[in-house]
Amino acid sequence: MGRKKTKEPKQIKVGDFVFAKVRGFRAWPARVLQEDGNIYQVYFYGTCNVAKVRGSQLFDFEAHKVRFGQLKQKQYGGFREAMEHAEKSLARPREDDGYFKAKVESARNQATASTRSRKKKTDDAIVPFTHITGDSD
Repeated sequence: MGRKKTKEPKQIKVGDFVFAKVRGFRAWPARVLQEDGNIYQVYFYGTCNVAKVRGSQLFDFEAHKVRFGQLKQKQYGGFREAMEHAEKSLARPREDDGYFKAKVESARNQATASTRSRKKKTDDAIVPFTHITGDSD
């Protein structure tokens, strides 16, 4: 009888190079910006977009380069450039300007959001509910 393999939990850290899979798109080269439990904010190479992705949709860049890094069709606009950018950044991670700009912007947005939520909690006034009864005629 066969044994079931138990999956090891992924060891993904901030700054890791990954392939991130978002519904409707192919796995794309990316780098982890932030971690919040099992949700990771990633910076996509080539497009310079940022998105939140579940940990189950992230794959180690080096281990999955053969699987996800191959161009099977010519119509993947920008994928070749994204792979070149990721390879260059992997070789010299400290010179990855786009990633560091996105990381600063992400931290700034997170600080702004937490300030807004604290301000909103203190500014909200509690108004008692008053039910008005009477004829509507």
